[in-house]
Amino acid sequence: MKNTAIPLLSVPFLLIAGCASSYSAVREAVGQAPEWYGERRTEIRGEGYPAIADVPRLEPASVPGRGLAQRRSRAAQLVAQFDNNPRAEPPQGGIEEILQLAADIRARLGDEEPPEAFLTEADLAAIRASFTVPRVTQD
Repeated sequence: MKNTAIPLLSVPFLLIAGCASSYSAVREAVGQAPEWYGERRTEIRGEGYPAIADVPRLEPASVPGRGLAQRRSRAAQLVAQFDNNPRAEPPQGGIEEILQLAADIRARLGDEEPPEAFLTEADLAAIRASFTVPRVTQD
């Protein structure tokens, strides 16, 4: 019992010493702030905030939301202008119209398949040669 009682009694003293040293380290860090950091030090201390009685009152002309009615009417005008534009109408035909357009294009092109040898080897060599540009780092 004696062997465990002595270490157990020393634990609270070690905790108190550790807390005291960390508290002093924090205070020291706050005190060592640079000169330009003075505003932050007062904020950390909780000083420099205005009292509720010192908060200025708004003038009736600058009350927030006063121009909302004007903005709402302008937004209604823009929506009406958009709705009256013929380009804003949604498509009526949907997928059927798209398929019909594709069939019309295929009918105009005919059933002709492109040739297998669309580009000859000479054409490919000419294209590759046009992209071959000497580099600055080459000798």
